[in-house]
Amino acid sequence: MRHTQRTARFVVLLTCALLLGACSPALDWREARPQGTDLLLTFPCKPQQVTQPVMLGEQRVTMSMTGCVASGMTFALAHADVGSAPRVAPALATLRAAALANVHGSAAAVHASAVAHATPGLADAVEMDVAGHDPRGGAVREHVVLFAQGSQVYQATALATSAHYQDDAARSFAASIRLPGP
Repeated sequence: MRHTQRTARFVVLLTCALLLGACSPALDWREARPQGTDLLLTFPCKPQQVTQPVMLGEQRVTMSMTGCVASGMTFALAHADVGSAPRVAPALATLRAAALANVHGSAAAVHASAVAHATPGLADAVEMDVAGHDPRGGAVREHVVLFAQGSQVYQATALATSAHYQDDAARSFAASIRLPGP
């Protein structure tokens, strides 16, 4: 659980940093290719990237998070190379647990991730809607997509207070994920 808490703290710190340096209030969609990935996705604001060592499962890795804030919502993509295929499943399980723990939430809806060209058959490669609370007890909503390709693990997140959450924006962000084919 300690590893999950460290990962969760990283996500909380990034979210706070993004909130303090918030982008323009309107959704201004643009394609971005986060550094260190072949992945392409669309952000509703100009993303910034931070990198930090974290524990995923039993392994210390360098995790990069690219994200921004627009219209009161945080949009972020976290990714890390865990080094080998056997380490992917435990890393995704850690990310899934951290996504829920970060907002003291529970998944309202969960289904298999449908990201094209992602590694198939991973139990924690999911798309989920989460209802939870921020550190001050306010209601938050989160849409999370967890997936992997090769030894790379990814978590795309759209997060906001319930008052600012826009389901269509969260789903547009998630649907924009494009991994290169084989």
